[in-house]
Amino acid sequence: MPRTETGKRGAGTAPPTDHHDLADRVCVDLETAGFCTSPPTDQAQGGLVVSIDQGDVVVGWLSHTRLNTEALAMVNADHLEAEAVTRFETVRDAMNTALAAVLTGFGYNIRPNPDGLGHIVNR
Repeated sequence: MPRTETGKRGAGTAPPTDHHDLADRVCVDLETAGFCTSPPTDQAQGGLVVSIDQGDVVVGWLSHTRLNTEALAMVNADHLEAEAVTRFETVRDAMNTALAAVLTGFGYNIRPNPDGLGHIVNR
């Protein structure tokens, strides 16, 4: 799920007219809350992701590739209790909780993304 670079037209009181407008507003509000919504300088970095997937605005968090790679290796080796897996799950759960709190605090309606990666946002 790649990050998107939006036009960032700015948040306002008028309802968004399309998914791109909603994604722009979400980015502005998340920036207002202190998140960086700019594309990464290195694809391995991880961080906030705002994307449009099959017509839905999706907000999620990606861990750095170091943690993803290590956790996936442990899962594939059936070492589900490994420290890397615990760290990955802790970061994922904490950031999903934080994003949900911020998004709802800014007045968005959200629902869990069925793939478990973040939230689907509605206005």
